[in-house]
Formats: sequence, C-alpha cells, structure tokens
Amino acid sequence: MASDSSPICFRVPADERSLLEVVARHQGQTLSAFVRNAVIRVAQGLIDEYGVEAVFQKFETIEARRAAEVSARVDEFRARLLPQQHRGSPD
Repeated sequence: MASDSSPICFRVPADERSLLEVVARHQGQTLSAFVRNAVIRVAQGLIDEYGVEAVFQKFETIEARRAAEVSARVDEFRARLLPQQHRGSPD
C-alpha cells in the first residue's frame, strides 16, 4: 500500500464478496483495485452529472449541519453536567 493511501473498510455479505472477487479476477485485478476503480468511476460519473460545484456545495451543507448537531449535543451534555458539579461543591 502506498504511504499516501488511506484504507476504507466496509462490510458485504459473503455472497456479494464472492461475486466481487470473481469479477475482479476476471478483470485481472485484485479485489481492492477492482472496488477502488469502480467507486472512482461512479464518483466521477456523479460529478459529471451534477457538476463539481453542486457536489461540493451539498457536501459543505451536510458537514455544516452535522457540525451544528454535534455542537448542540455537546452543549446539551455540558448543561446536564454543569449543575451536577455545582451541587457537590461547598458554598
């Protein structure tokens, strides 16, 4: 594995893995290379279909929403913990 690569792990049922392995071998590729190439082709097709700006805009929107949700959960957790800390401290 190249030093600048990063693993992606996902689960598939055994029968689907067998199918992917058979097709990868038929193509003369390893399972990793076959899946990587297939996913890159699909990703590039979606960028071609929707446009790179639309894809990145949606990504940024989703990430901003996710960050806001995490921040809200942290604030809620903090609010639940802070009163507990004050209850145990002497006045």
